[in-house]
Amino acid sequence: MKSLPRLIDASNAAYSDRYPKRLLDELMFAGDPLADAAVAALNERAYQRTGAKLEAVRALAAEGEPAARAFVEAASETPAWLDERLLAHGQKLTLGFVALSRLSLLHSLFAGGLFARATLVTRATGRLGADPSTRIRETGAFIGAIMQPGGMAPGAVGHETTLRVRLLHSSIRAWLKRTPGFSEGFVGEPIDQTMLAMTLSLFSYLYLRTFARLGVVFGDRDLAAHHHLWRYVGHVLGVDSRLLAPTLDAERELWSALVAHQAFPGPWGRALLGESARTAARLAGNVRELKPFFRALFLQMSGPGWFGVDERAQFDHRLAALRVGAGFKSLQRRFVPGVADTMAERGLRAFAHAVDLARAHDYGVRIETPEEHARSAAALEAVAAEVRARFADLSPRKRDDPF
Repeated sequence: MKSLPRLIDASNAAYSDRYPKRLLDELMFAGDPLADAAVAALNERAYQRTGAKLEAVRALAAEGEPAARAFVEAASETPAWLDERLLAHGQKLTLGFVALSRLSLLHSLFAGGLFARATLVTRATGRLGADPSTRIRETGAFIGAIMQPGGMAPGAVGHETTLRVRLLHSSIRAWLKRTPGFSEGFVGEPIDQTMLAMTLSLFSYLYLRTFARLGVVFGDRDLAAHHHLWRYVGHVLGVDSRLLAPTLDAERELWSALVAHQAFPGPWGRALLGESARTAARLAGNVRELKPFFRALFLQMSGPGWFGVDERAQFDHRLAALRVGAGFKSLQRRFVPGVADTMAERGLRAFAHAVDLARAHDYGVRIETPEEHARSAAALEAVAAEVRARFADLSPRKRDDPF
């Protein structure tokens, strides 16, 4: 895929016949009907952090509750397009690059903040605001579970973890809509279908683009396998089939449309770049020494246009060394017999702790304290106003119009 390393930002993003604005307008107001109905059947009076929602839904299904039964039955179905061998190949690919994957994940979670509606949700729940390490750790557990050999088979750790995250999304969706002040300042459904598709692409398309920009060379089957794995994860996660791109080329097209629809550069992007580099350096343990590295890394991975800044990444010898090492490692994997298997085995060992966390399924949301919320509220107030202004022309009548 020759276009893979090419950057997409607000200046070159575009809708397409496959992914027109009207489709994204519609799906911005769509949640996950099956999971939402199943969570509603639990009659949660308030947000509950417990990760046992899946067991509770299954218990209701066993009692014959219709919404719970519908969810459980749908969750066990596999799509006709699923290729088990391609899926396994995709798992093995990620296992071979665990350290680089962690950097890619860090970049994706922060760069995805340019999707302002998603940021309003994560900040409202404290996920990537006051304590970003929580979301990063839990996301790592989610990925580790998915990458286990056979892990995406129904009943296996990756499949179960994906279903738990899906029900967690529904619980957060219901809780936020009952939170005073949130709905009045938000446009669309919290964790809507476009938000789910964007997040899925952070792990799929953007992950591969990041690797390409760091000098990693993958073959066509590698690229297809990685995309196939995450397409299936999206299916289990409840993503609308219209947003489950059938190929990596189509997913790049979808990403371009999502950027045109919901990315907000400008003042917010400039603030996001500085905050992201500073927070990543803090998480790595040395703000002063590592902040320039992470700023150069994020600019290399997404480009200055993504953040709405007019600057070139400063040369950083650590980034240069990372790119040389990553490229050399990818060539070894492709052409030296046995190296791919060895790298995957090391990856499995590296993910061992993350998988233990996934099996404990202690997923939830750490709610910000009033003091923490106040510090971030001012910066986000202008972004929320910009979101409302962009989508001011949408009305219930227009959203219900057939295509």
